[in-house]
Amino acid sequence: MLPYADEPQPSARRFPAVTLAIIAVCIAVFAQEVSLGPEEVQAFGERWGFIPDEFWAGRGLVTLVTSLFLHGGLLHIAGNMLFLWVFGDNVEDQLGHGTFALFYLASGVVANIVFAVAFPDSIQPLVGASGAIAGVLAAYLLLFPRAMVRTLLAFGPFITLGRVSAAILIGFWFLLQVIQGAISVLPIAPGSDVAFLAHVGGFVFGLIATGTIREVRDQSLGDWSGRRWWSRSFRNWLLVAVVVTVLLAGSQLLFTGGEAATGTLARLTVGAGVVALALLDGVARLLGRRGILGTGPRTNKLVALAQILAALGLAGTMFTG
Repeated sequence: MLPYADEPQPSARRFPAVTLAIIAVCIAVFAQEVSLGPEEVQAFGERWGFIPDEFWAGRGLVTLVTSLFLHGGLLHIAGNMLFLWVFGDNVEDQLGHGTFALFYLASGVVANIVFAVAFPDSIQPLVGASGAIAGVLAAYLLLFPRAMVRTLLAFGPFITLGRVSAAILIGFWFLLQVIQGAISVLPIAPGSDVAFLAHVGGFVFGLIATGTIREVRDQSLGDWSGRRWWSRSFRNWLLVAVVVTVLLAGSQLLFTGGEAATGTLARLTVGAGVVALALLDGVARLLGRRGILGTGPRTNKLVALAQILAALGLAGTMFTG
């Protein structure tokens, strides 16, 4: 699920100066990183990234903040800035420019400290705005729980556009962070470049801080009432994802349980069904008809075409691999 726009009520009235300034600084810093050589990039990250081992030794305290403006790659900064663009402007509108700026930085600082508590001996620089943005997501959840978020949905070859409430989207995101964060502290956990516990820390701080700010100002939080939690396309996409996952898991159990031939046949059958369904739905949407995953307005037709190509690619992999 990749959000690209939102429909909060009320919509933002203030110009999101702080949100845009943060995005601009992050892009400028990333441009500086890109201009450096491999060794210089590593030195830059070690100088301005947050290193728990250094923090507990009383060194590099400024990196609690500077690390929030560094990123480890194009996808890293693109994802973070997209989330900040979608959700940050409305939170800034509700909190005010100055309060939002402090809230954002504090969320990031708390996220870094939580990570340092969990991994005190880590010598790898922690970089990225994810912890601070987690706080922004928490604030958005409390302020606009029933706002509809426009989202690009992808599962295997199934690709569509849908609308889902902030409560479901952000709640699902946080659940993933908690699960993956818990796994990350296990002795047998595989290494990961994602600081899930930092996200959890920033999110929990965001919930507490937002609730406190609204209470001090004698302002209410968002209204959880509403008629719809999601659009038809999101509901159907979710159902397809669940059914396909269950069928694939069942075929894998057959394969690993000693029924190799049956399991292989089951996987091929499920794969063929997935390809056929994705092609039929994609063609229907491309022709402007009401497919399983939505209708066919101009933007969704492009997404439907992408689904058709993905299904054909999957079919080619199945029969040539």
